[in-house]
Amino acid sequence: MPLPLSASSRRSSLPSVPSVPRGSVRRIAAVAGLLVTSLLAVGVDPSGAAPAVAGAGVAAATVTPSFVVTSPTASTRRLTSVGTTTKSATVTFTVDTTRPQQTWWGTGAALTDASVSLLAGNADAQRLLFDPTRADGARLDALRLPLSSTDFSPTSWTWSWDGTAASPAPEALRAISTITQGILPLRPDLRVVAAGWSAPAAMKTSGSLRGGGLRSDSTAAYGAFLVSQAQELQRRGVPLRALTLGNEPAHSSDYATMTMEVGQMAALGQQVRPQLPSDVALWAGDHNWEHRWAYDQIVAAAPGSFDGSAYHCYGGTPSQMNGPTPFRIITECTGTTDTWASSFAWQLRNLVAVPVANGSSGLLMWNLALDAANGPIDTASRYGCRSCRGLLTIDGTRVSAGPEFYLLAHLTRAAQPGARVLPVSSSASGTAVAAFRNPDGTTGVVGVNHTTSTQVVAVKVGSTTRRYSVGAGELFTYRTP
Repeated sequence: MPLPLSASSRRSSLPSVPSVPRGSVRRIAAVAGLLVTSLLAVGVDPSGAAPAVAGAGVAAATVTPSFVVTSPTASTRRLTSVGTTTKSATVTFTVDTTRPQQTWWGTGAALTDASVSLLAGNADAQRLLFDPTRADGARLDALRLPLSSTDFSPTSWTWSWDGTAASPAPEALRAISTITQGILPLRPDLRVVAAGWSAPAAMKTSGSLRGGGLRSDSTAAYGAFLVSQAQELQRRGVPLRALTLGNEPAHSSDYATMTMEVGQMAALGQQVRPQLPSDVALWAGDHNWEHRWAYDQIVAAAPGSFDGSAYHCYGGTPSQMNGPTPFRIITECTGTTDTWASSFAWQLRNLVAVPVANGSSGLLMWNLALDAANGPIDTASRYGCRSCRGLLTIDGTRVSAGPEFYLLAHLTRAAQPGARVLPVSSSASGTAVAAFRNPDGTTGVVGVNHTTSTQVVAVKVGSTTRRYSVGAGELFTYRTP
């Protein structure tokens, strides 16, 4: 994985890392005016995976018209409900409910080894992240599961392979247990996407989990390995709904990473797709927007093999994710050292508004939880991320939520899995908007006031218009029947 922008001075010492650093939120300075994103939804999963019913097995709260805000500066004004105002609107968003577009897959983050070590046995932190009824919770409905060590792994590991079956390492078993014993009881409709950072060392040009590429004579063996991993995860009760061929396949570094050539990935797609369980989708890519050229080549060389394509935020622009598959999703992005206000504005624009306008069907951030030192990390790596920010910071018994937690919490309050994107128009120039309708018939709107003054936001759905005051820099979510 690339370095965060705050560590970009070290990139010159990183050989053969084609991707732009993670956490490039410094670009927020270029975003001007009021930025508001709206989400609205109803529909089925176009990813190729069996659709999960939003809220299935979950005691969902009754939805009444509501408006919730989160301040970037006032800790007492986080996920706070506010009433309507009679003041004149400074910006109006009109949702078009007549033209449903792509379907929303889900919202979540990654269960890295660092996150497992902090969340396993921590029932309150798990509820804060996944309980769909918790008033102060993120209410996540999706999860990304690494199938090997990452830069957030104190030890280096991957699943073993005997030529016939893949067997989970102890680290993988701990993650599986955290999902099946801790998270699934809270969120029975959870959707999991899995990705490995490295194949077993014997399959690689480096002979190590750390860096190198997939050997050309190991392509078929790696494909069989991936299929076996997917089958074993489902056998152990993990609600696997999607798989990628590997994390950031154009990136090699001194922690668990592995490059793959375009031809290898096309061949893998042709081998793996027919053998996957019927309810597991195969997504191409799993790398930065700027690598879109490679996605085009891979999908063209293996027609019908990929159900979707997955993107990261560390290089390029979100408009580049508009293709080559009908289903697109962001599977990784992280915050680093930016302020809450700049994080809210950059992330909502670049991870929600613009991607949704370009066909995105979901958002998964990086670490679910990290400790006070932004770890635990792979201390043997010089280049792993040292300033990545988790959704939660867990320091002993103290649990605190960061800006990415609130970004996703506002998003999940607006859009359920199965939501359909709809057009939305704005009365003000310079705004970025998107819209969704939910399977339960509700309309959700999420946005941010990127100006330095309070704005009065009017949301019009059908014949109903409601107005609310939104403070400077605040996130907001509107939800109505």
